[in-house]
Amino acid sequence: MIRVIAKRYWVTWGLSSAIGIWMLLSSLAGPHLCSPVVGCIVESIMGITIIISIILLVIRSFKKNNLKLVTPLILIVFLTPSTLLYLLYTV
Repeated sequence: MIRVIAKRYWVTWGLSSAIGIWMLLSSLAGPHLCSPVVGCIVESIMGITIIISIILLVIRSFKKNNLKLVTPLILIVFLTPSTLLYLLYTV
C-alpha cells in the first residue's frame, strides 16, 4: 500500500534543502574575512545545527514514522560540507 506523503513534509524538506543549498553556495564564495576571536559565527551556528540534527536522528530512529528522519538528514548532508568549506576558506 502506497502512503501519500503529506504536503507539510514536502514544504519542510524543500525549505531545508533551500537553506542547505544556500549555505553551501555561500560557503564557496570564500575567502571569508572573520574575527580571529569569534570567527564568522556562521560555522558555530552550523555546528550546533549539525549536533541537534544528529540528536534528532538518534531519537527519531526509534519511532515508527521514518519520514521525520529526512529533515535532519538533509541538514546534515548540506551543512557538514558547508561548515568544512567555511573553516577552510576563512582568512
